[in-house]
Amino acid sequence: MPAWKKYQVTEVMPAAPSYLPALPVNHKMLPPPFATAFKKEIEFEHHKIYAVQDVYVSWDGAVFKNLQIFTPSLVKPEFRGRFQDTFLLRQWFGEVVTLPEAEPGIAVAHNQWSAENYYHWMVDTLPRLLILRNKYPNYLLLVPQPLPPKQFPDYIQKSASVFGFTKYYPLTTNQILKAEHLVLAELTAESLFQNPELMQRVRAELIAALCPEKTTPTRRIYASRATQSVRRLVNEADIEELLQAYGFETVFFEQLSFLEQVQLMRETKIFMGTHGANMTNLMFLPHESTIIELLNKEDGDLCYFRLASCFSLPYFCVPCESTDSNLSNQADLRVDLEELKQIISTVLK
Repeated sequence: MPAWKKYQVTEVMPAAPSYLPALPVNHKMLPPPFATAFKKEIEFEHHKIYAVQDVYVSWDGAVFKNLQIFTPSLVKPEFRGRFQDTFLLRQWFGEVVTLPEAEPGIAVAHNQWSAENYYHWMVDTLPRLLILRNKYPNYLLLVPQPLPPKQFPDYIQKSASVFGFTKYYPLTTNQILKAEHLVLAELTAESLFQNPELMQRVRAELIAALCPEKTTPTRRIYASRATQSVRRLVNEADIEELLQAYGFETVFFEQLSFLEQVQLMRETKIFMGTHGANMTNLMFLPHESTIIELLNKEDGDLCYFRLASCFSLPYFCVPCESTDSNLSNQADLRVDLEELKQIISTVLK
């Protein structure tokens, strides 16, 4: 198929300067090969909004027409293979829905990762809403709608409304939306490398809208993944016993509403957890709080380290042993209790 030609591009944000995130407080204590990864400098490109006409879009933000995917709607160009073959035929043979005639158009700010993941919604989608709201405040916002028995995540509507998007168009995995006018905000940064300026604005507006009361953080919170299927701690019982001695509370964020999670973080002095979407909540911590992340030292993703740096929050890393190197970043982990005890003692001092 020929390249896409009928679309408009608006340059809305110049490239941010490259920067090096602040290193973990215990950087000198980390194994040398592992410690080197924290020194990667982050670079940014300019940011655009695309306006396209007479197209189709799926529940996870993939825009297409006439057997061709609009590449800027994908997480990465290599995701193109996921939308080949029968997916592209859904323009003609799928469950096609349309917008009410009175609506001017549809805004798309999420992608294949942020459709079902808390971290990617908060870090990838919300900065894009900051970009969209000034130019397209009256557009409906496309949101992913899970099919029963799954429930609609409350964080999607509550967070989107903070940035002025109160009218939504939920789309299920079975549906394809035919849109005469669609605007698509480009990712403001590579998904796992956040833009500090935009993340600070996102954080400030969410806190001001959801939990503006000034509090003195005192609580010590451990976010457990014991009920999850990946990245669990094989010596969780020993860890909880140790943490109780230091006054930590064990919390399962999946049992709390979005607002309850924000309120809890505003009361938290020390926040500790295993790498996973729960750690996204560090963005709501007061500035005097500290973060401890339990991270796979063989294949650890540093996105929460970078997120902590966006807010100038002190960050400690506990390198953990993987129980299965074949599972890479999804493997269960074993924590060195003596090392954890040493880091907690350092934080308390």
